[in-house]
Amino acid sequence: MGQAHPFYQPLIRFTMYPSPLHHLPALLRITLPLLAAALALPLHATTPTNLTIGTGALNGVYYPTGGAICRLLNEESASKGLHCSVQSTSGSLANLKELGQGKIQLALVQSDVVHHAAKGTGPFVGQPPNDRLRSLFRLHQESLTLLASATSSITTLADIEGKRVDLGNPGSGERVTSQALLDAMGWQASSFAPVIPAAVNSRLEGLCDGTLDAAFVVAGHPNQGIGDLTGRCKARIIPIEGEQIDRLLKHHPYYQHSRIGANLYPGQPTSVSTFAVTAELIALDSLPEAEVRTVRDVLTARLKQFTRLHPALTPLTQDSMLAAADVPRHPGMEDAALPLPSLTPESLTASATEVSAATPAMEATSAAHASSEVTAPPVGTSAPVATQPVAVPPTSAAMATQPGVAAPPSAATTTQATVTMPASAAVSPAAVATGATSDTKGGSPSATGSTNDASQPLPAAPSASIPTQ
Repeated sequence: MGQAHPFYQPLIRFTMYPSPLHHLPALLRITLPLLAAALALPLHATTPTNLTIGTGALNGVYYPTGGAICRLLNEESASKGLHCSVQSTSGSLANLKELGQGKIQLALVQSDVVHHAAKGTGPFVGQPPNDRLRSLFRLHQESLTLLASATSSITTLADIEGKRVDLGNPGSGERVTSQALLDAMGWQASSFAPVIPAAVNSRLEGLCDGTLDAAFVVAGHPNQGIGDLTGRCKARIIPIEGEQIDRLLKHHPYYQHSRIGANLYPGQPTSVSTFAVTAELIALDSLPEAEVRTVRDVLTARLKQFTRLHPALTPLTQDSMLAAADVPRHPGMEDAALPLPSLTPESLTASATEVSAATPAMEATSAAHASSEVTAPPVGTSAPVATQPVAVPPTSAAMATQPGVAAPPSAATTTQATVTMPASAAVSPAAVATGATSDTKGGSPSATGSTNDASQPLPAAPSASIPTQ
């Protein structure tokens, strides 16, 4: 075919090979709706960073403390970009292990365990000092509590020598603290009568069935498990005091004199002397500063609500939260010494309504913990555990309408358990403000979270056996 006349060539090119502009209307029809949809999205609609807190057993204070922290963070997840979940563990030593393995990002740990980990002493002998641990907050005080069975003749600390005494599970933070006491008293494990081994989650049932004379527990007060033992089994709280204890505290500043408040438990009309550790919120130095600042900002800004969610947490103050620890403060906390919201007197005294809501049935939540370190709900309790994990929102309007029930902490996946505390173990409202008090300034109050109703406390966790920390 011959070439077309030059006059017609431009027309032929336009017809056979149209310009890209020819497709513009079709492209606009496709892209404009997508562009409009993208512009309609909020700027912060990104996937939140996940943060997991290692706590303790369901029936202790570590678990609701971690859950409350998560609830506060999750209520502000959309604007702050952090999503928090709670992991139930066997306590301090397990938390440090999982922190080092990267399974959790924050850990609740006893102050004496933090000290030993940082120095390579105590249960960490033979390991290099851990110089990666960083402190965020010092939280509630945990008293070493000596429980004696109703049938024993024990009335003083010295009386336990030669008796059947549970010193805490091997490898637990509880055992670390009780061992410090034994060393101070000049006792060995052989100073006590043999104890029949029991399951981790029912080790203190011996105080009820006659196979134990006494047992040591490290716990924040009031504690639902101790309430059960003193109510159902008539266990008694024995003072831990004397010259040896004074020397122990003088040489080990991570321990403090404390008193378990009067009338916290059945059959306990007066306060009881002992000593305590502090629960500390710990991270590794690798945790991004921005995430730590978010935790800091949320907890300090909502400090008033924080103190109302569990009776053990009522004494929390800004000074005690920011007191120096045995490990360096995380860089993300460095400007945390700025003035925090002032606490009004009403925030330092739990009301009768708050107390009555602190001990009834609870919807406990726990991120599944696959290892053997998990402390299951106690044997013999009325705790039906749902096997189907359910997603829990930060707050629940439905639950808020039920008297005495607080919304559970938000977690990625949770397992529900409901347990009713025995009536005999109810905590006296008048005793809550006392709790476990410190004789040292800057002691160790604690922290917990909030629902939309700032006056609604976080309920105590399931009871009957005491958790290890």
